[in-house]
Amino acid sequence: MAEFAERLPVGTIAIGLLLGLVTNLSAAAPAFPSGSSRLYTKWLPGESKPDPTSPTALLRNAAPTTPSAGLFSSLPTTAPAPALVAPTVRVRSFLDPDKRRFHLDEPVHLLVDLTWSGDVADLLPEAPEEPTLINLSKKAMVLSSRVLPQSGSQKVLVTYHYELTPAAEGAASVEPIEIRYRLRGGGDVLHLTTDRFALTILPRRWPWNEILMGTLGLLAVLGGGTAAGMGMAARARRLRKAANVPPPPSPFDLMKADLNQVRRLLTEGVVKDAYDAVERFVRKALGERLGGDLRHVTISELAERLANEELDAAVRDRATAILDRCAQVKFAGYVPTVADQDQILADCRLLLEDLTMNDER
Repeated sequence: MAEFAERLPVGTIAIGLLLGLVTNLSAAAPAFPSGSSRLYTKWLPGESKPDPTSPTALLRNAAPTTPSAGLFSSLPTTAPAPALVAPTVRVRSFLDPDKRRFHLDEPVHLLVDLTWSGDVADLLPEAPEEPTLINLSKKAMVLSSRVLPQSGSQKVLVTYHYELTPAAEGAASVEPIEIRYRLRGGGDVLHLTTDRFALTILPRRWPWNEILMGTLGLLAVLGGGTAAGMGMAARARRLRKAANVPPPPSPFDLMKADLNQVRRLLTEGVVKDAYDAVERFVRKALGERLGGDLRHVTISELAERLANEELDAAVRDRATAILDRCAQVKFAGYVPTVADQDQILADCRLLLEDLTMNDER
C-alpha cells in the first residue's frame, strides 16, 4: 500500500480529496423540492409518518426563520472598535541648584514637572495642594506649560515652580506634594506624589562682593580726602610763606639809597655834586609819581608840568623850592651853609614820604 501511495501522483490525491469533501457536503445539506421553500424529510422503511395536523408535524413543516450556518460562520464579519489607551503620566521633582545644603540668605527653587504623551486635552491637572514645609516658607509659585514635539506624537510638560525661603538655621524639609488630575472622558480623580527633600540650612554667607566694593569705595573716598587735605595744606603753606616774605620794595623805598649818596657827598664837601644829585633825585621821584621821564626837562618846563598835575599843594611847593635852591647853587654861585644842607636833606626825605603816601592811596 505504501508503494502504491508513492507511485500515485500528488495531483490525483488532491482530486480525490476534493471529490470526497463535495460528497460529504451534499449529504449533509437539507434537500428542498424545486420551487418550494418547505423543509423536505425522507422517511426510512419501518418509520411511521406523523399526523400532518399534529404540533410536531406543523413545527417540522414550518419554514426556517434563520439562515443556515455556512462553512465559515465562525469568522467575524467586521473588525471591533479600538479601545482608548490612557496616556502615561509621569511626575518629576527636583531642586535648582541640585544640592541639599543652602545658606540662610539663599533661595530654594523646587520644580515639579508633570508630563504625558499625546494631546493636551488628554489630561486635566488640578491645582496642587500647598506643600508642607519645615523651616521653610513659600515665597511664590509660578505655573507654566509647553508642548514638546516628538517623533509621531507630542509631549506635554506642565511645570510648577516653587520659590522657597529658609526661615532659620538647622534642618529643613519639603514634604511630598500630591498632584491630582483627571483623564479625558473619565470621572475618577487620580493623583501622583512628589519626592521628599531633606535640607540643611547654613548660616548667612559673608557678602564678599559688597565688602570688596565697599572697601574699594572707602579707599577711593579716603584717597580723595587725603589728596584734598594735602592740597589744602600745601596751599596754606604757600600762603604762610607768602605772608612771611616781605613785599618787594617800592621805587620810593629804593630811592632812599640816593639820599644816602647825597649825604655822603655833602659830608665829603662836594657841594655842587651833592646838589646836582639832589636835583636828579627830585626829577626821578616826580617822574615815578607823574609817570614819565623828567630827567632832561628844564626847570621852567618842570614847574609848568607840576602846575598842571593833580598834586598835593605841599608836595608841589616842596619840590619847587628844592629845585630853586639847586639852581642857585649850580648856576648862581650860592654857597649853602651847613644848615642849608641839612634842610635840603630833610626836605628831600619829606618829599619822598609824601610821594610814598600818595602812591599807597
